[in-house]
Amino acid sequence: MLMKNTEYVGYSDLNRKSGFQMAMYKSPEGRYYIYTACFRDNGYNIVDVTDPHAPTAKWVEGDWVSDVHDGQSLPKIQTGDGKLITIYGGTMRVLHGTKEMEHWGGIKIYDIKENPMEPKYLGEFYCDGPGAHRCFYNGGDYVYVIGGKKGFIGYILRIVDISDPTHPKEVSSYWADGQYKENKFASDIPEIGTEDYMKIPGFHAITVKDDIVYAAEPNVGFCLIDVHDKTDPQLIGKLPLNPPFGNGQGGAAVHTAMPLGDRPYAIVTTEGERVRYFSNHNAKNGMFHPIVTQPMNLIGMVETTDMTSPSLISVFPYPEIPEGWTHGTNFNIVDGVRAVFGPHNMFDAFGQDCYEKRDDRVYNCYFHAGLRIYDVSDPFVPKEIAYFLPPDPKGANWFDNEEGTLLPGPQVAITEDVLVDDRGYIYVDTFQDGMYIVRCTV
Repeated sequence: MLMKNTEYVGYSDLNRKSGFQMAMYKSPEGRYYIYTACFRDNGYNIVDVTDPHAPTAKWVEGDWVSDVHDGQSLPKIQTGDGKLITIYGGTMRVLHGTKEMEHWGGIKIYDIKENPMEPKYLGEFYCDGPGAHRCFYNGGDYVYVIGGKKGFIGYILRIVDISDPTHPKEVSSYWADGQYKENKFASDIPEIGTEDYMKIPGFHAITVKDDIVYAAEPNVGFCLIDVHDKTDPQLIGKLPLNPPFGNGQGGAAVHTAMPLGDRPYAIVTTEGERVRYFSNHNAKNGMFHPIVTQPMNLIGMVETTDMTSPSLISVFPYPEIPEGWTHGTNFNIVDGVRAVFGPHNMFDAFGQDCYEKRDDRVYNCYFHAGLRIYDVSDPFVPKEIAYFLPPDPKGANWFDNEEGTLLPGPQVAITEDVLVDDRGYIYVDTFQDGMYIVRCTV
């Protein structure tokens, strides 16, 4: 482990399931639970972190649509008002090494108030095509789903009323120009996960505060959408980012958009990738072939004083190279492999008592640069103040394709998602090595 201004607290191997998006629930009795979705498998872990020094994890298998267990995934998860929202979609051949078999897509709703360790099924909402990728929910009657819909390309925004959670219903949808199929032929739509597909306008992730959607729309930009009238979403303003940032062989060209507390600022990111995918020298095109050049990715500070014209006012510094880092002199070339480098998931949960409440810090899992913590008290001068890099996995391979060639690149630790609770404990899950619990010491 490599640390600066952080201290190790605890660890869970998550039942050897690769962690992805996390959400937390605090029971009326004061017990803390983390629900950890999975990057590869269909299911999630429930981790009791009431004592963060000794977490205990239970694996919950997700629903299957057939006896063939290779095309279904449950990568994202949300909580609020005693409900658990699980997000279902398909896997991708280029990302997961699967055959992209039959899958069910959408969200499923569970009650966790009665027994947080035994979620009780309430209802579900189906999404066509690729299924659902993310959603935002921190309580109330509406879930904001990023999912597929018949007649559209990729993921769009679908606002779903769950006032009766046993019968969720869509009240409206919103999409970017170019997503409506109109008279496009199926052959005109690139395969999901290819470089051409990554250049299509769409939605990736959103947060919602005061009836304003902060939307990360790849190849569109950082967008603000008015949803005071849930039946009629209206664009307020946008900040284009691609180009010059993102795209190439990176992940979502705009990955995260989130408000910074009650201040007139927001955070936007473009996504890097997992370095291990870029060593297949037999690949000549498509995602993950060896690259020569790659656009810069960023974490940026956006001023939203005038929401009709959001402005990029600062860019976060390149992550500090820790003393003891053995893979090279920077994070763009790792063990001689040139790869896409940039941030991944932010701590973007808010509105619930279980989470830390402060607007002067930003937390990001920066893939192989580890957890990065920033002081943003001055929005024009973001400063890195702490980091935590887990140990490199030693031969662990928690998923692969049949040929064993999905992950040929450097054996380096890769962080995925981060949560911070109201006690100050920071939870970081990883690509192939479980979940670490740390604290920031400054």
